[in-house]
Amino acid sequence: MPFILLILTICSGSASFAAEALPDLPDSLGRGGMAAVTIVDESGHEAILAIGGSNFPDKQPWDGGIKKFYGDILLLTRTTGSWHWNKIGEMPETVAYAAFCSSTDRKSMILAGGCNATAHLSNTWQINAKGQIKPLASLPTPRAYAGHAVHQGRLILMGGSSEPDALKTEMAWNDFDLSKPDSAWRTFEATAPHGILPLCGSTGDFLFYGSGCLLTGTDGKSTRLYQSKIFSNDFRTAPKQAQLSHPIAAAAGPGVAVGPTLFFVGGDDGHHYPKPAKDHPGLSSDIIAVTGMQIKVVGQWPHPLATAPLLRLGNDLVTVGGENKPGFRTAKVSSWTIPLEYR
Repeated sequence: MPFILLILTICSGSASFAAEALPDLPDSLGRGGMAAVTIVDESGHEAILAIGGSNFPDKQPWDGGIKKFYGDILLLTRTTGSWHWNKIGEMPETVAYAAFCSSTDRKSMILAGGCNATAHLSNTWQINAKGQIKPLASLPTPRAYAGHAVHQGRLILMGGSSEPDALKTEMAWNDFDLSKPDSAWRTFEATAPHGILPLCGSTGDFLFYGSGCLLTGTDGKSTRLYQSKIFSNDFRTAPKQAQLSHPIAAAAGPGVAVGPTLFFVGGDDGHHYPKPAKDHPGLSSDIIAVTGMQIKVVGQWPHPLATAPLLRLGNDLVTVGGENKPGFRTAKVSSWTIPLEYR
């Protein structure tokens, strides 16, 4: 099947509208790799449940700084006309770069895998708006930095790595039936290699995935190979393939579906790799809309961003924390109103 060259261009017909300001994370350093979803709280209103993440509290990694991981459970709710963060619990272990989604009733988060300072993780948890934690079936193998999305009622994981400093990405896909939270994960083999930190999202009919980075290496040293191939799969016919004009890894996601369109924010195009991270000029601030296999840049996020969760709150896209550039986190909880043409 021939590839399609997709050129990312600014869509002049789209405009962003001012969204309601949301308070920064209660960690002034910010965090990358958090998990966050929109849930319905006990009062029946939308709220944001956010967990974990990582940062460098002492000094940057190129100066010998050690990455710190977190396990606090945070809830952003709107009361008396304004939004407030509250810590409502603590995870049994610190965690970042996990797969996550809201439960089918939107009252809790499902969180799977991820990593911390000592290991990649295989645990799966269900966490509600009271900070109560229920263990679910573990992943067959540890998995962090995986692509993930809810597709037709199942949380699907693809790619990622199974251990720190991995020299390869994982080929197996795993999926979990959200309607049966006491069930086990399934494993099936992918038909193409998938990297770490890929684009991933579902419109309900199609699962979209690709780009990101493949891992390779020898003598214990890992190398990232940035990818630009993308796929769209309805699991009834052969996947469609296309080629991006440049790679996109670690974009804020998973993709938020608005009708037939998926939205992603920011990411890393790999143009600076493997130059020194301390000299990185900064990550992308593009707001990307994917409809079918057509991709357009439809606006600019308020700041450069990667490794952040992306969610929908009302008619706004929202990101929670993330990275501005390698080693530098942000505490911003930023939003952008979805243009009327997509709603």
